[in-house]
Amino acid sequence: MDQDEVWRFTVAMYGRDGVAKLCLELQERCGLDVNMLLFMFFLGQKGLAPHSVCSLEEAVRDWRDNVIIPLRQTRRFMRDDPRPDAQELRQKVKSDELQAEQIEQHILCDAVQPIPSEDPFSAARAYLSPNRFDLEQDDCDQAVSRLIAMMGLLSAP
Repeated sequence: MDQDEVWRFTVAMYGRDGVAKLCLELQERCGLDVNMLLFMFFLGQKGLAPHSVCSLEEAVRDWRDNVIIPLRQTRRFMRDDPRPDAQELRQKVKSDELQAEQIEQHILCDAVQPIPSEDPFSAARAYLSPNRFDLEQDDCDQAVSRLIAMMGLLSAP
């Protein structure tokens, strides 16, 4: 799996109008991993799905819990600090957080065992489901549909 292609897709999709806002809402609401969700959309656009979503979650869990989340918490803690030097440090932490997220994408690329999929959104639906998150099925379906529209994704690989 081409790590650079995955990262370019992730950055491009996250930058589309409304995508970041909805992804961050889901992250805050139920602990969704935005990188994982965007990776699932990437796979679907390639006509693929992961053999096991659970194995991918396991592959990134330690990295996410011990690197990404602490960096995010540190960055957020400094958000309202009025000191210029604190804001300068916050920008460095933000850059490190972004780099850590890119490393998570690399972990996903290395860990995925892709299988063919005729449904370009099956992987995203498998990840964003009531089986994984404290959400109703309708909430999951609506979020996936909204993201598909906002990202302008193709309905067939």
